[in-house]
Amino acid sequence: MRVITRHRPSDPDAFAADSRAALQVLARQRGFVSGELGRSPDDPSLWIITSRWQDVGSMRRGLGAYDAKVALAPVLVSAEDAPSTFEVLVDTADGTLSVHDSDRGPVA
Repeated sequence: MRVITRHRPSDPDAFAADSRAALQVLARQRGFVSGELGRSPDDPSLWIITSRWQDVGSMRRGLGAYDAKVALAPVLVSAEDAPSTFEVLVDTADGTLSVHDSDRGPVA
């Protein structure tokens, strides 16, 4: 599972610090795989936070944990209202392509 949120923070320095703190808290959650904070080189006012989780259950439990909610609160106020959770259906690593089943059923 991937969670990708887009942000246009009013205070980029505070947002970056809050995001680092939130990613540290998420990293302690069971099922957390990785996380990133990024900024667009084409539009420096646009930031993203991504996190990768082992599965949908891990993601829901991890993001729903009390300490995660507290850490994410100052970050999510700048999140754009758009879908942010995605299943990974195909990935590549070390030159190998892997296709994954969807929790929603067959992929056309």
